Amino acid sequence: MSMPIVGYTDRLTVEPGQTVDFKISCDVPTFTASLVRLIHGDPNPAGPGFKAQHIASSIEGTHPGRCQSLSAGSYVRVPYGTGLTPAGSFTVHLWIWPTLPTGGPQTLISQGRLSEGGYALRIEEGKVTFRVGDQVLSAPKVLRARRWYSVSAVVDVTSGEVRLDVVPKAINCAAEHDRAVGAIAVPTPGTTDVLIGAEQLDSAEIGNHYNGKVDAPRIYGSVLSESALEAISQGTALDAEVSPLAAWDFALDISNWTVTDTAGHFHGQTVNKPMRGTTGHNWDGTETAWPHAPAQYGAIHFHDDDLGDAGWATTFRWTVPDDLPSAVYAAHLTAGDAEDYVPVFVRPRSGAPTAKIALVMPTFSYLAYANEQLLNNPLLDKGDYPSQVQDRYIVENGLLSLYDKHSDGSGVCYSSRLRPVVNMRPKVNMAWLDGGKGSPHQFNADLHIVDWLYEHNYDVDIYTDEDLHRDGGALLEPYKAVLTGSHAEYWSAEMLDATQQYLRGGGRLMSLSGNGMYWVTQLDPETGTSIEIRRRGPATRMWEPEPGEAHLSSTGELGGLWRFRGRGPHTWIGAGHTAETSGPGRPYRRTEQSYDPEFAFVFDGVDGDTIGDIPCLVNSHGAAGFEFDRADVAVGTPVETVVLATADGFGDDAQNTIEDVLLADSQQGGTQSPNVRADMTMLRYPAGGAVFAVSSISWSACLSYNGYDNDVSRITRNVLEAYISDGM
Repeated sequence: MSMPIVGYTDRLTVEPGQTVDFKISCDVPTFTASLVRLIHGDPNPAGPGFKAQHIASSIEGTHPGRCQSLSAGSYVRVPYGTGLTPAGSFTVHLWIWPTLPTGGPQTLISQGRLSEGGYALRIEEGKVTFRVGDQVLSAPKVLRARRWYSVSAVVDVTSGEVRLDVVPKAINCAAEHDRAVGAIAVPTPGTTDVLIGAEQLDSAEIGNHYNGKVDAPRIYGSVLSESALEAISQGTALDAEVSPLAAWDFALDISNWTVTDTAGHFHGQTVNKPMRGTTGHNWDGTETAWPHAPAQYGAIHFHDDDLGDAGWATTFRWTVPDDLPSAVYAAHLTAGDAEDYVPVFVRPRSGAPTAKIALVMPTFSYLAYANEQLLNNPLLDKGDYPSQVQDRYIVENGLLSLYDKHSDGSGVCYSSRLRPVVNMRPKVNMAWLDGGKGSPHQFNADLHIVDWLYEHNYDVDIYTDEDLHRDGGALLEPYKAVLTGSHAEYWSAEMLDATQQYLRGGGRLMSLSGNGMYWVTQLDPETGTSIEIRRRGPATRMWEPEPGEAHLSSTGELGGLWRFRGRGPHTWIGAGHTAETSGPGRPYRRTEQSYDPEFAFVFDGVDGDTIGDIPCLVNSHGAAGFEFDRADVAVGTPVETVVLATADGFGDDAQNTIEDVLLADSQQGGTQSPNVRADMTMLRYPAGGAVFAVSSISWSACLSYNGYDNDVSRITRNVLEAYISDGM
């Protein structure tokens, strides 16, 4: 573990009077903790530098250290109940779709430890095996990846034999039985849990995690005949008298983490959030949305690197004092020369705003990028990258973001906050930005906004995406102005509804984001601790879901871009994502319409036509950069939208987004495509509502230049002052 001290919290948002648990892992016997208010997290000497205020608190002092490990790998646990262990002969059957069949041992279903009389139906060296103790029976043939198989193990106490039967299901091959028969010990697992997708090792650990899908696992309390097994493999109903002891139907609980036994009362629970809403062995393609044909979505896709909850013990707790201002705080942890900052966002009490301005920190986007494996990204040249301890920790511990793929090549669709999110920290850069020198991104970049508000003495209430998702329009209604973070990319329908309600009611939004409101996102409705996406194209994306798996398991709604559900940012912000670049940005140039007296307040005190041709703390230069947006009536921008300024002249490393390209023509770079531009926009709403959109991630990273006295800072302040004083 490359971080000697690291931690996370049980919640990201907390209000006065509430308590947050800090869960810390430390390599040494003791460490120190203190509370700080984070103001500016970027130590780049070109800017104002790192800023944090020490806050006296109950967590101050020395704490005992202990190592806490990360136990990845998803599975289903079925707690033992009377009758779950057959008294004599029994049969296990399930459908499997392995994705890494030739990897290490992978357990399909098990009960108890092998050394204590338990059994495990596994894949070993690509073949289906059945183990009891040190005895093993193996089917002859190696499984093919990404092919459905009917797998059964018959334990016949009378004959003293175990019989394996593996039948492939593929349009191009005959349903030939791959069989094995052997005399091995009869399992006696006793009163132990059944695990699906893993097994209990001789140590206290759960291991041998399976990669792939499982559908319709069943245990029968008898020996099934060959004709019965044949009927199962052909999808034919069995005789009524052949009833299972336990029959888990994964199609019944797709939107939660429960597993229902339709034959009795042996219900289970998934662990570490395996992928749900996945096509089963009987999916025929007539429906591509699981809510329309749930019986064809009776599979769960397990991964050996799923991690829904690290499960660490609480090290210390902090109760927010009643008089603590809303702000961004962190527990500053130190152990020798090592340190970590574990952030927590303190909001006002519910229904009791303390300011005219609200800043919504884009925590869904933080989770989407959480622990992105930049050092393992094959698309990036990492030769000269700075070696951050956080990047090494991510790789060494196999942590994954929604931009990564699992070990079996499938995309990561869930991201949890119940684990260390080590790139949601001050002082941490996204390594591939600025030509490999690194620049702040997400949380650390959003502290540029926090710092600017602090330096200009604005009182501001801090909220998170979770708050907006849960509380809806009532959260925003009291505020004169609402600000986004620099990259508010991942939004739920609830967030869209709430913000659009606010705007229609006269609210004013400052979208300080580039590539905002892009992906359909959902907060896990059961636990509230993770988000879900499906990277359905067309879109600029790192992976594509399997056919038929583009709908979110949490809600059943279609994933992908909001644009293709008619709710893209163009339609209500005025501009939407168009391109990105890791190189220097560009300045804006005012449009003729910006000189209309109606918009004079925006440019008060700004000289000339050029805006933001200054050094920047993201990608080194230019207010329009990194990821940026354009206005376009053809994709939904309202005709009432006013483009105040435009930035163009980007190089060909900035490519128009895939969702805009119908035919590959090699003419989508910044030197050729008119779509590769950033448009600063203003869109009026009835009742005095308005959206001002800067359409660039880099904008906020220019705010502090020249002691906060520059045209980017001035325009931002002009608009904010007009918003809060009704001076538009």
